[in-house]
Amino acid sequence: MEKTLVLYPATLMVALTLLLYIKNFLDNIKATKNKDIKFSHFKTYSDNVPEYVAVSRQTLKNQFELPIIFYFLISLILIFEALTTLTLSLAWIFVISRYIHCYIRLTSNYVPYRAKIFQVGLLSLLACYIVFIYNILL
Repeated sequence: MEKTLVLYPATLMVALTLLLYIKNFLDNIKATKNKDIKFSHFKTYSDNVPEYVAVSRQTLKNQFELPIIFYFLISLILIFEALTTLTLSLAWIFVISRYIHCYIRLTSNYVPYRAKIFQVGLLSLLACYIVFIYNILL
């Protein structure tokens, strides 16, 4: 299997992060124009903010938690040339789960749905690591 195929899900994760940066930036502009927050808020980010700004910011911050582990795994897969159909499938499941997680968070923000999707992503990432380690050791 061509090892660079794993760059497709990784690139979509980067795209998601960039899209969330744009959304967060636009939400901050909107909140500033509507005087929902003062421009001085951006010095420390410690003021109370409208929910849509807080959700947008938290959704962006989430991209620097579990996805960091995903990026590291992608690097290992490329370095060790250890891509399999199963690891690629699990990588895609992880990425899709992150998109769904962000969608839920930015729309209904219904925690039970968000938690289930988070668990799918976490378990797919864990399984991907296990498969990777198994393939490297054998």
